[in-house]
Amino acid sequence: MNTLTAPLGGLLGAILGGILWAKYIQWTGNTAGFIAVVIGLLVGGGILFTSSRSLPFDAKTAWHLVSAAAVLFAVIGIFIGKYLDVQWNAVAQITEQLMQEQHLSREQAAPIAKTVFKGHSVWELMRDRITWFDLVYIAGAAFIASRVPAIKRLRNLLYKE
Repeated sequence: MNTLTAPLGGLLGAILGGILWAKYIQWTGNTAGFIAVVIGLLVGGGILFTSSRSLPFDAKTAWHLVSAAAVLFAVIGIFIGKYLDVQWNAVAQITEQLMQEQHLSREQAAPIAKTVFKGHSVWELMRDRITWFDLVYIAGAAFIASRVPAIKRLRNLLYKE
């Protein structure tokens, strides 16, 4: 592997983590921001795995860049999860909200929810779903993602043949 493929594990971890988060929300109905920590672990572990095969063990500058890339991928993973949450879950959640607030049946609320969903951009719906506390989870995911490749003991495990 070369240095250009080193960050691919982080990108794969971000995509996988985002998908898992959106699916968790779909299955349980809870936003569960703590799953951002899992995204951080997947990103950090993925980038550590691919980087350890292409970077020298003691190249401090390279490992600092890997940690910075892990932070970026963790944030990307969070936004992938939020985006997929809107795509997969927004219509169902708008339907439930209409049923509760307007006392409509599911058959009446579903077409209205689809119209409401199409009337907003995905980014508007994502913005509506992000709270100030999500920033804490984003920071946690970024911190964990940056720390995993920086831990020399983990790198030792991967460098032992």
